[in-house]
Amino acid sequence: MGIQTRRIERDLAVINSFNATPGQGITRFTFTEPYMQARSYVAEQLQKIGARVETAPGGNLRGRLEGSHPAFPSVMTGSHIDTVLQGGRFDGVAGVVAALEVARVMVEEKIPHRHPVDVVAFAEEEGSRFGSVMIGSRTWIGKLSPEDLDRLKDRNGISYREAMEEMGLRRAEAPLLKPGMVKAMIELHIEQSLVLEERGIPIGLVEGINGIRQFGVILKGVPNHAGATPMALRHDALQGAARVIAAVEEIARKEMGDPTVATVGMISCEPGQANVIPGRVDFTVDIRDLDSERIEQTARRVIAVIRNICQDRGLTFEIQPRSDTPPVRLSKEIIALIEESAREKKIPFLPMRSGALHDSSILPEVTEVGMIFVPSQGGRSHCPEEETDLEDLAKGTDLLLSVVCKLAA
Repeated sequence: MGIQTRRIERDLAVINSFNATPGQGITRFTFTEPYMQARSYVAEQLQKIGARVETAPGGNLRGRLEGSHPAFPSVMTGSHIDTVLQGGRFDGVAGVVAALEVARVMVEEKIPHRHPVDVVAFAEEEGSRFGSVMIGSRTWIGKLSPEDLDRLKDRNGISYREAMEEMGLRRAEAPLLKPGMVKAMIELHIEQSLVLEERGIPIGLVEGINGIRQFGVILKGVPNHAGATPMALRHDALQGAARVIAAVEEIARKEMGDPTVATVGMISCEPGQANVIPGRVDFTVDIRDLDSERIEQTARRVIAVIRNICQDRGLTFEIQPRSDTPPVRLSKEIIALIEESAREKKIPFLPMRSGALHDSSILPEVTEVGMIFVPSQGGRSHCPEEETDLEDLAKGTDLLLSVVCKLAA
């Protein structure tokens, strides 16, 4: 029977029915009621095929199909089911549903495997509730401690650990992941960009995941009367910020060039009145590339521009580091195996990089990692318009099945 598109479609529909913002995209924050309902559905489906379901450190969900050699390291596949505010139906969920369908087919067709196969749903990949990304995967490999989970809080002051316990996830049944415990991790994910669709290619073979340097910028000037203050005597923080923001794009596009990207995604202005010269502007800068030195070089150029503009306009500035995630090169061996399977199935593929972070960027510390991308229609993601063709998703799932079976044999 193989991969069944109708089951993939059903799983997507059921999981996305658990949603805090019906009619306004999908909102499913970690450890909320909709999240736990979706998590329970995945757990129930895994239990139906005989998987041993348990909670891992950080509240991650794991369903294990035991292999003929249970002591062998497992082959892991999956993604996440939490979302951004009013996000889409496929980000993360596509990878969980694909992993679930792979496990179903392995059981139905009695595909022999010596290695255990783990289907996983990582917690808080997006960082939407607790303000820090990939908390579940980082906790599972020991990068975050129980004390860290007490420190990480949502907007209501509820800590990560309190939220877990409120939902009955009091004790991790699975151990921390250490090198040697997992043979490989394979994550299927939507591309979240335009490249595959524009080129008419159904599969992206991910070679690396971009690193991110993100920092906040505060520019301070002098708030003053908009009518009474001559233009030559102003210290307008917003005018300075406007020039910095324009320079960020110029640095990334013209000075650095592809594949560096830089974004100003958040901005606030004080006092925010039509008749007052702005005295303070806060904004963020997000820089991404697969090369650490290019990220560093871009950051240096942006900060130099900030310094020069502030000197010219009589402003002061502060730089506040927000995150610094290094680039990740994925496993050459797993990349070769995905390529081999794609060629066997005569599925066209494109080697590429991921501009977005994924839990798979955390796992190379403990295992070999590979990623498969399927196209995003219109390149849209993190929005209600996010869409992926079900046939493309089924094709990616079939490729995932082939790779998992080879690794677990």
